[in-house]
Amino acid sequence: MRSLTAARRRARRWLADLTPQQRKAAVIATIVVTSPAWAVAAAPVGRAPLLRLGPPVLDAVAAIEAARPAGFPVGGIDLSSHDHRTFGVHWPTEVAAGSRFVYIKATEGRTYVNPHFAADYAAARATGRYVGAYVYARPDLGDPVGQAEHFLRHARFTRDQRTLVPFVDLEWPYAGVKANDCYNLTPEQLRAWIAAFIGRIEAGVGRKPMIYTNTNWWNPCTGNDASYATYPLNIAGYTKRPPKLPAGWTTFAIWQYQPGDPGRRHSHDRDVVQGGEAGLRALAWPPP
Repeated sequence: MRSLTAARRRARRWLADLTPQQRKAAVIATIVVTSPAWAVAAAPVGRAPLLRLGPPVLDAVAAIEAARPAGFPVGGIDLSSHDHRTFGVHWPTEVAAGSRFVYIKATEGRTYVNPHFAADYAAARATGRYVGAYVYARPDLGDPVGQAEHFLRHARFTRDQRTLVPFVDLEWPYAGVKANDCYNLTPEQLRAWIAAFIGRIEAGVGRKPMIYTNTNWWNPCTGNDASYATYPLNIAGYTKRPPKLPAGWTTFAIWQYQPGDPGRRHSHDRDVVQGGEAGLRALAWPPP
């Protein structure tokens, strides 16, 4: 009892030195790490006391909240294997910072599966986040239907109120892909590939998937294809204000406003959703 009382006194003294924003984050983080669901989902962190989280975590929470664009209170992250290159994901930080949703890369091409997908998906679910899967498109590998079916086998799409509609990542090739910006395809060829790829995913999940892209890739590579304006858009643009949208779209569902850095702790691709909680629910099942 004496040690418990002493610990409480130390905690009160520590809290007194925090800013109001840090104290708010500390209270949320305490709830997260002492909940049974979190203890089951993340044994390495387990029931860590508040003091063990410490000011660095609360500083990270404050920084995440401060960087979120004004007018977009509902934030989230998207993850791939790169996020595990050095540090991994510290879920108490994300929950305390108000990261309400998580998108996780599931597949690429016809054979690759993200080795961290299952664990990240389960952990995000256990913390009560909205969760969705995404696929990195590889038009240079051909077989759009085969790539889509490989994704559908691993995406864990469930028709419930916490599963987000999948998104397809259509953008520049990453370093190591031996292709030009448009995957060595003409706009006509790329449009045909995208149509087959997205069409198969749409048929598999029973609704239109979201398209993740950047205007400076989409417009020149697809020849300003405006035919996907009714599909939800995840626009990438690391600017202070929402970026210019690709041909056809007049609004976006999600804006990826900040890129992640695998070499820094708590640094992930960060997103906000249009329309707050209502906008987030609209991306889950059942569709509006």
